[in-house]
Amino acid sequence: MKLLIVDDEERTREMLRKHINWGELGIHEVETARNGLVALEMCGSFRPDIVLCDVRMPKMDGIEFAQRLRESDDSCKLVFLSGFSDKEYLMSAIRLHALDYIEKPINPDKVQKAVQAAVESRKQDDKKRQEERQLQDAYDEGLPYLRQEMVRKLITAPESPNVPKALESRETFLLTPEGPYTVIASSLYWQPPQYPEDPKLVQEAVLRALNMNGLLASLRGICGFDTRHFLIIILPGAYGSSYRDQRNVLEELYAEVAGIIGGGIRFRMGAGEPAEQRMEIPESYQTALDACSLHYYSEGSRLIFPGSLGGNRELATDWNVVRNLRELLKRGELEEARSLIRNWTEQARQARDLDITRLNDSYFQFLLVILDVAVQLGFTDTDEDTERRYIWKEIDRIPDLASMEKYILSFLDLFLITPGPEGTSAKMREILQYIHKHFHEKGFTIIEIADHVALSETYLCSLFKKQRGGTVKEYITSLRTEKAKELLLDKEMKLYEVAVRLGFADANYFTTFFKKYAGCTPTEYRERMAK
Repeated sequence: MKLLIVDDEERTREMLRKHINWGELGIHEVETARNGLVALEMCGSFRPDIVLCDVRMPKMDGIEFAQRLRESDDSCKLVFLSGFSDKEYLMSAIRLHALDYIEKPINPDKVQKAVQAAVESRKQDDKKRQEERQLQDAYDEGLPYLRQEMVRKLITAPESPNVPKALESRETFLLTPEGPYTVIASSLYWQPPQYPEDPKLVQEAVLRALNMNGLLASLRGICGFDTRHFLIIILPGAYGSSYRDQRNVLEELYAEVAGIIGGGIRFRMGAGEPAEQRMEIPESYQTALDACSLHYYSEGSRLIFPGSLGGNRELATDWNVVRNLRELLKRGELEEARSLIRNWTEQARQARDLDITRLNDSYFQFLLVILDVAVQLGFTDTDEDTERRYIWKEIDRIPDLASMEKYILSFLDLFLITPGPEGTSAKMREILQYIHKHFHEKGFTIIEIADHVALSETYLCSLFKKQRGGTVKEYITSLRTEKAKELLLDKEMKLYEVAVRLGFADANYFTTFFKKYAGCTPTEYRERMAK
């Protein structure tokens, strides 16, 4: 701890500084000042934990100094020294929360006891503040998830008896106890090749940032992700599509959220019909989801209101269309197949089905047919664990109808591949060159390769398997294993250095990888090669 001794008598200052064993009391830094003015200047940089201060001093006395110090530091412990023990000074010391008041002439034993008491008091204060900080940190850390659970409860079961009681805590849940309320639903689509390994980590980061956002707090809104991974915001008040209905507020909120999410994610908002009371929030939530679904058909808009809904109809998979596509592909009528898919997209654009999953299933069936016929005709190979693993995942990542059509049509290029090992040599050279250039980089993924060569992940895997007889993952693994063997021949290179050179997070993971694919540990391999 730090101690500052303030007294206009040099003899007193030096006696106190030198003749008391401050280290035994837990004081490791001691400074002195000749008056309150000098002491005040020192406190800005020295920041003492305890101040031992004379009352009567020139330029600035101890009481004024202490008053000024208390303006910036209310945790410092004050012990006053004075030969004037009149009521006025004692009352000032009490008002300034002085820990003790010692009369002159100074008794070193009394000073030592007073400072020891100040050290213990300061320790107790520090411990209490630390505990309070830990509690506050735990509360702050959990707050976004508490609010998310409240959002989920309000959009599904607002009649729950626990809801009104919880909403009484305005500091936690912010929302006003009475309506109206407006629900906002937002969709998030990652741009390739930035798909996260675990979207939940991104969602958690977004939640934490939004709960610290000044605009959302000023609107007394709460947010959370629903079980379908839509970002849901509930605002007290009625918001609509006109500026008279505070549209500008939602546009400001859109800009704030978009800034938090970043440019790697396509982010769109749909506003629901205002709910007059808490029980109507699920209806507002549903219209918000429906409005958000319209973004699938309208690429340019960022914020859609329920007034845009209407005339929407279901468009389920038409199995006659699926069968026709199969026959066209078998006959090699690629242009007719393209027209069929484009006609289906136009039907989808006219229907504007609000169930995007149902619509996506029709394109999923198209893609299964394309891949199945391509295998039958020898244009590609299929692998249940490779190609099909990516199909639905990729379809689910596509943010709009135009992109979906383009994605499906790209697979018709499979029928342009010349069967045999020499086919598509230029594209394969491009793929292999990129793999050889980047396979050793940390976080290297198949998505990156696909993005670089302008192919879908599914198409890339299918093409690679057809041309090379093995999967992309197997090829990259082989390259890493052989490169590891080469690097391990250098006995001066440490294992963690080899791991870093190959893009592994740490040496332990590299050892596990190497043993799996080389049949021995890196150390065992070195020993074998040294014989």
